[in-house]
Amino acid sequence: MKVDVHAHCYPQPYVKELEKLGIAGEGGVGVKIPVWNSAEERIAAMDKLGIDVQVLNLSAPNVYFPDHGLSKALAQMTNDFLADIVRQHPDRFLSVASIPLANLDDAMAELSRAMNELKMDGIMLGTNINQRPLSDDFFLPFLEEVDRRKVPVVLHPIRSAIEDLMPKEDLLLGIPTSVGFLFETTRTIAQMTFKGTFERFPNLTFILPHSGGAIPFLAPRWDIFYRSRPDAHPLKKLPQPPGHYLRRQYYDIALSYAHSSLRCTLGVVGVDHMVFGTDFPYTNDFRALETIRSIEDYQDLADDEKEKIFFRNAGVLFPRVQERRCIS
Repeated sequence: MKVDVHAHCYPQPYVKELEKLGIAGEGGVGVKIPVWNSAEERIAAMDKLGIDVQVLNLSAPNVYFPDHGLSKALAQMTNDFLADIVRQHPDRFLSVASIPLANLDDAMAELSRAMNELKMDGIMLGTNINQRPLSDDFFLPFLEEVDRRKVPVVLHPIRSAIEDLMPKEDLLLGIPTSVGFLFETTRTIAQMTFKGTFERFPNLTFILPHSGGAIPFLAPRWDIFYRSRPDAHPLKKLPQPPGHYLRRQYYDIALSYAHSSLRCTLGVVGVDHMVFGTDFPYTNDFRALETIRSIEDYQDLADDEKEKIFFRNAGVLFPRVQERRCIS
């Protein structure tokens, strides 16, 4: 059994709206957006790889636009689209909702609609919303409601303003996606951890993409930093070092499946908080297959630990994975 928690779906009407806005690539970083054609086509690709279930989400640039009305309309349209796919193919797909976060009233309403009416499995949040970081206090009322509902959150990096400062050739070299996206995730979780967001909201649980960016490598340094600060330092308001909160999150292995990366993530968060993800359909080439083989061939993992990564840990986050329609 394999549950891919990092799989994207872009409805054609959504992509057409992006084109009207002059957005030609995913996240505004120059990667062409693959439009969803049909569930049958996606299922055929999943079967070829041996993937049983995908957790569908919209990804970047998501529904974060200066026009709040457009953001709300696109959130409703895409969430309806994803929920309908799940209704038609409940044994193959789960879905997480996009939230028009720029307006808190709209965000609260869509969260309620997605969970109560559409019966979606979680939500996706970007690392920044129109360049306002997710860690900003503006979003605390929304995060409080997510915490109250115990809704799992899939995080995804969103193009950062700092990329405007990069040399133009960086785009051609792929720096925004291969470096910028990873550190956008890292920065966001560092901010939320250090500011005490996860201490304040004990039920707030994130699935962090790409093994959390640089978090597995940097987390021990953050604990050292915490321990070395004087008692009066703002960071010492946390009753626990950063690693305590980081181990509460889940880390998908999409594009971070090399054994060196797996060892680092395992060493910091443990096998119980790692989940299988591919970043499909962007990885509809050798990368999705290599992701699977990397876990299967990892000799330091027992068979039951591989099962945890492939599907059992996903079942902790998404109860429907444990139902008969999602597990054989």
